[in-house]
Amino acid sequence: MGAGAPIGASPPCNSSSDLPRPPHASGGSVPGPSSWELPGDNPREAMLLGGNIPLVPYGRKKRGGGGNTHLEAANGMSAAGEGAEPPRAGCEEDQRGDLTPPSPDGQTDGRVPWVSPDGTFTKRVLQLGVGLDKPTLGARCRVFLETPAGVPLGYPTNCWEQLELGEGDGAWDGLVDACLETMVPGERAELRAPGGPVLGLSLATFTPVPESWQLGPAEKWALARQHKERGTELYRTGELGAAARRYTRALHLAIAAGPAPPDAALARLRADLHANLAACQLRLGQPGHAAQNCAKALLLWPSHTKASYRRGLARAAMNDLEEAAEDFRAVLAAEPGNTAARRELERVGRRVRERDARLARAMTRLFS
Repeated sequence: MGAGAPIGASPPCNSSSDLPRPPHASGGSVPGPSSWELPGDNPREAMLLGGNIPLVPYGRKKRGGGGNTHLEAANGMSAAGEGAEPPRAGCEEDQRGDLTPPSPDGQTDGRVPWVSPDGTFTKRVLQLGVGLDKPTLGARCRVFLETPAGVPLGYPTNCWEQLELGEGDGAWDGLVDACLETMVPGERAELRAPGGPVLGLSLATFTPVPESWQLGPAEKWALARQHKERGTELYRTGELGAAARRYTRALHLAIAAGPAPPDAALARLRADLHANLAACQLRLGQPGHAAQNCAKALLLWPSHTKASYRRGLARAAMNDLEEAAEDFRAVLAAEPGNTAARRELERVGRRVRERDARLARAMTRLFS
């Protein structure tokens, strides 16, 4: 199905009066604990910010064509599999009642909650939808997102809203994206993350877009640049987890564009993405992943002084002091006036001398 053809009966405008409020929103809040995890505190963030970048974000498998068929097989929640009868063809006004999020007493799948393959969230279907097609990153979805107060989401909540899947930069938006990618039009579900609150999701309709594997190399590089620019904006405002997600998405596209960048400018872009992701990981307390990304940047662009400097910081954080000193010396060889590298080299030198002195004292006591 080509982009631009909405799946489900799309309401004509964006106002909150187009569709009725889902049951949770009509009174009271979504139940659940009051705590949640921040970026870097859960397995999804550890995977997302890791040095070995997977080709598909959020632990989902690459797929072709329509929906997430591997997820359908895992949870058996296809409407057709439950014997659900699709709505009869008719005008948009006749179908609107079938495509609005149903009430709690509607048909449910009756199964136990489904756990995502990477274990980062649990989904419980409250109301079955219609069909097999599911949205993917970039799809424009008509969604009602119900949340308790204080959940860090970038998407609008507690109202009907047209959103582009993957464009939210809040700490929980990646989980919402992953859950929506398992839903069909008309479906209502609860999303729960380990140790976090319960979110209610209702998907009315969505308009599909070409997936990344369907794009040409030039389109992938253009999208990679857009995500890099957005990631840099987020990094400058201190939103490190969101910035890392943007750099990761840009790297997915750059890697999918081909095994080797076709020219020097694109090789530098890919090296910059690894180095920028490493900067986020350093500040998020992940020096091992940061060192790996710096090494990848230096393979692509050996004279990348920022990557050398950041790898030196990462190695120093892991007490690999001699290797850290080598990185700082490499920076100073290329940029003799780099005061930050000189300061870090002196700091590492002091730590080496202190370590050697402690070792000497220990050996003296051992043989005295």
